[in-house]
Amino acid sequence: MRKCGSGVLFAAMFLVTWVTVAILPCSAEADVGELSWKQAWALILENNPGLDSARQSINAAHASLKLSAVPTKVTAGLSGTSTKDEGGRSSSSAGMTFSYNTSLFDREKASIEAETAGLREAEMFFDAAILSLYRNTAMAFWGAAAGEASVKAAREEIVKREAFLEDAKLRFEQGMVPELDVMRAESALAEAHHYLALREANRSGFEAMLKGLAGWMEIRPAEGLFDITEPVVIRQVPPDFANVVSEHPLVLKATWARDRAQALLRVAEMISLPTLGLSATRTLITDGAAAQQYTQDEWWARATLTIPVIDGGQARWTAERARAGLEASQAELGAAKADVMMALFSAWEDYVAAQKGYEAEQSRFDLVSREREIVLLRYREGLANQIEVLDAQTRFAGSLASLIDARRGLLVAEASLAAAEGNLPVEE
Repeated sequence: MRKCGSGVLFAAMFLVTWVTVAILPCSAEADVGELSWKQAWALILENNPGLDSARQSINAAHASLKLSAVPTKVTAGLSGTSTKDEGGRSSSSAGMTFSYNTSLFDREKASIEAETAGLREAEMFFDAAILSLYRNTAMAFWGAAAGEASVKAAREEIVKREAFLEDAKLRFEQGMVPELDVMRAESALAEAHHYLALREANRSGFEAMLKGLAGWMEIRPAEGLFDITEPVVIRQVPPDFANVVSEHPLVLKATWARDRAQALLRVAEMISLPTLGLSATRTLITDGAAAQQYTQDEWWARATLTIPVIDGGQARWTAERARAGLEASQAELGAAKADVMMALFSAWEDYVAAQKGYEAEQSRFDLVSREREIVLLRYREGLANQIEVLDAQTRFAGSLASLIDARRGLLVAEASLAAAEGNLPVEE
């Protein structure tokens, strides 16, 4: 058995190194980094796997439309035959044939109308997918941004409670406070660490959702993007419910599905109607006995009228199936209108509730902030004990967390309302 030489080993090492270098740029490109809301939405719009599937549905519908137009076109083909009688000479011929078939009653036109409606249905499905993706992206992005703000606030709270614990220990050593105050400060610090762990887990969940929407690219909200001091623009005008229902992509999708079902029913009802086939053949090559029967460069025309007589019930049951499909599509159109109206009402009510909740949390946070400042001032002057400080700090931390959640809820409710109204955030 031959041993592996140094040349082979060097080649293997070179191959592994080359593969590693080739893979590294791909990994680096996958780590996009910190993005603003608009940047993240544009990236997800381009790379989301579900949206790509909707794009392919449009391509498939477009191909079906092109295919449905084939029967309306003239086709051409080359054919040839060769025969040889026993003990005789061989005979052969070849020619070109142009063919055209028609149902005489515009069945081809109805088929094209059906596939055109199918293409429009696929386009509306794509628009509806964008709306759903927009809502989910807002939930994931602002959830991750709010999670980061909550984690930052929780870490700052830990620093403060560590300072409270050190102060309590110092005062206890000086005999100014009982040991109970130290135990309470330690308990408060442990609660702060537990709260931080919960917030980190919550943030990780939204970040994973955001990465999944982006095709598992490493993206995250830009640091400092979630600012609770930034003023919020509140919408006061309710949606135009009547116009939204008629123009929403989900309703338009169901409308095109009904139109497609109507066209397919017309096609099905024409199955038993006569068809006409026209063909013209030009003989190009003749040899042997075929030369006596056919003349080169001569055209032969043929017209064939086909009248179905017995089809075993195919026409009847095809029409019944198409009629049932039409009735189902009409029912789905009504259900789509009801669903869009219900979703729009719910989205508006959720937005109004989120608006009021945010305003209430903002007022509460301002009040709790002033209360904490007063308690800290009294504590420094020896007029308040540590229990009052910890209580005030706990109320402040809880109010801050509630304010962050309320702002996140308002941003998500705003995106959900836009999706329910059918307002496409980006035109492709």
